[in-house]
Amino acid sequence: MAGKKMETAYEDLISSLPDEVLGQILSLIPTKIAASTSVLSKRWRNLLPLVHNLDFDETKVINPNINSAIRVLVSDYLFDVNKSEIAGSSIIDFVEKTLVLLRDSPIKKFSLKWDSPFEKSRINHLIYNVLKRGVLELHLSPSFVQTLEFDNFFSKTLVKLTLSHGFYNQHSHPPGGVLFPALKTLCLFSTFFAIGAADLYDCLLASPMLEEVNICEDDPLTTPVFFSGWQKEVWGLSIKRISIFYYFHDRDDHSRVIIKTPNLVYLDYSSYVEKDYVVQLDSLVEARLDLRLWKYNDYWGDATKLIVAIRNVVTLHLSADSLEVFYFCCKSMPEFNNLVKLSFESHKERSWQVLPLLLNKSPNLETLVIKGLVHKITDECGDACVCVHEKKNTSCCLLSCRVKVLKIYGYGGSCREVKQMRHFMENLKFLEVVKVKVQVDEQDKLLPITNELMKLLPTASSKCNIQFI
Repeated sequence: MAGKKMETAYEDLISSLPDEVLGQILSLIPTKIAASTSVLSKRWRNLLPLVHNLDFDETKVINPNINSAIRVLVSDYLFDVNKSEIAGSSIIDFVEKTLVLLRDSPIKKFSLKWDSPFEKSRINHLIYNVLKRGVLELHLSPSFVQTLEFDNFFSKTLVKLTLSHGFYNQHSHPPGGVLFPALKTLCLFSTFFAIGAADLYDCLLASPMLEEVNICEDDPLTTPVFFSGWQKEVWGLSIKRISIFYYFHDRDDHSRVIIKTPNLVYLDYSSYVEKDYVVQLDSLVEARLDLRLWKYNDYWGDATKLIVAIRNVVTLHLSADSLEVFYFCCKSMPEFNNLVKLSFESHKERSWQVLPLLLNKSPNLETLVIKGLVHKITDECGDACVCVHEKKNTSCCLLSCRVKVLKIYGYGGSCREVKQMRHFMENLKFLEVVKVKVQVDEQDKLLPITNELMKLLPTASSKCNIQFI
């Protein structure tokens, strides 16, 4: 009897909530669960137009049959439509019917991913419909190169735009050259843009509120054209964060990169080294670089301008390949006077040759993070490495380094790693904390490795202590 009273009270509590609150709750839970509430009562079915986040993905359907696709999408997302109502329909038909059922309700987030060819006029009309509803986020991703034209697109509310894999074009400039005046985040993935006077890419970059640009080409066998005239250019006074991932395997396609963003604070850049860089990064605080050499082209490329442009960073992350680019493709190393934290990765086939020079050029470095100690030994390996330091009677670059915190990840406890740790702790005179992440295959090996590291403490500064993370 008590259980029945509790159940009744629970039902009354839920029923007493306003429709708007219930709509917000449905928007926060998985759409499949939200759709299942439509069977509770007529009131719950009428709440569906209050669901503001719409996500349609035709590519998740295992059965390629179109009618099966519609049924899966109905089950996974919003509405339970009878099979007789969708016979002969397509994913676009279903999305259009969904928008009709939503009436004039606003949409906050709209995502559409499709792998069937449709008339571009239908896709364009659908997107135009969504933009009129004040959408904040728009994500479009055909699985093939389908043309979408932005000629009639405009939105004062759109904050985030993601374009993937399609061919995007416009025939005329919008008023003022801006399509989305409130746009803050632009994401482009394997995207093609038409080259011409009404370049859509330029109109997107011209958005006055744009703060973040993410560009990714994850298929090295295709030829992306997501920059006007393939100049690989990013510009804008308002842009604060940029992420570029581009590894197209054609050296001729890496002649120049232009980044003119004087207010940029964060840069994540992954690519083969370019022949030339035109960069303006006056406000950069943090940089993450994964630059790769053209191994069979006599270290082709020149990263000097890029490295000089990032000289004022406070935090710098380098891949193992970037260390070699700094060494082989930089004519002169700038002073990194503001650099406080340096993080780099190691690889058994990549050397540390540039590390002594980089440490000497970083007089205010306080934190050094190394992901793995095993690296390639060369005749020119610097004295930051124990391999050559033991062979030559030279003054170690670590002695003048003011690093207080040393973090080591992926420590395996090999003889070579122990020697390298001893080398650090003997020569980093200002060292206060050593943080080590031990990586072992068997748990019973962990204790002997940690004990071996603790034995190195007497060789370090009296203030130094070891922490295992």
